[in-house]
Amino acid sequence: MVRKTHPETGDPVAGNGILSRRIFLEGALVVGATGAGLSCGSAEPLTVPPWMKVPGRGFAGYGQPSQFESKVVKVFPPPPSPAGVGASRTPLHLLEGMITPSGLHFERSHSGIPDIDPDQHRLVIHGLVKRPLVFTVEALSRYPMLSRIAFIECGGNSQALNAPQAQPLNVTAIHGLVGCSEWTGVPLSMLLDEAGVEPAARWVIAEGADAASMSRSIPLPKAMDDALVCLYQNGERVRPSNGYPGGCCCLALRAT
Repeated sequence: MVRKTHPETGDPVAGNGILSRRIFLEGALVVGATGAGLSCGSAEPLTVPPWMKVPGRGFAGYGQPSQFESKVVKVFPPPPSPAGVGASRTPLHLLEGMITPSGLHFERSHSGIPDIDPDQHRLVIHGLVKRPLVFTVEALSRYPMLSRIAFIECGGNSQALNAPQAQPLNVTAIHGLVGCSEWTGVPLSMLLDEAGVEPAARWVIAEGADAASMSRSIPLPKAMDDALVCLYQNGERVRPSNGYPGGCCCLALRAT
């Protein structure tokens, strides 16, 4: 460990650019003696950068990050995987705060990102229900909605830590399959109550609307507790990479 010291007094100085308190004490003495503050006769005149001299760009229909933040992007492996198959990771090391920007939220896809027409999309609830129902996106938008900040993690996140030997990877490569957003949508319990859940039902099978028709099972008590059919993410429509136009295409209630 290298011990940093003041170049003139030899006093210990903290790292990371933090100055010794002695400097400020000396500066205070100079102010008290001269009434004019520290001497700056050798300082160069401040330059005026070009962006302070001319008007900037006009308005845009959708705001974009600064050109100087071009490196803040999701990370995903190159081929040989087929296009759209695999995962993109949230650049955790380049973000601050608890909310993940929608455009940087991780993705996990088995058949690419579908281009779903919201006017043709349907959500079907069937199986062990008294009244099978079909919802359009417009119909779902008429229901009362809730907003909830929720942390989402892929089941395969951090799997590199299970390797026999330590992997030469950074935090994004190891832990980047996570994201935290404000999600807004219709409580799933409201739709299930409307369909009328049969007493024998124990599970909800959710199936996606992509070419892979991926499905996952959810315990019915969890589905009735706090699950949402999300239509919005961070105040805007859910993006195609995260489930646009919202929810899934099929919810089937099963006993086992």
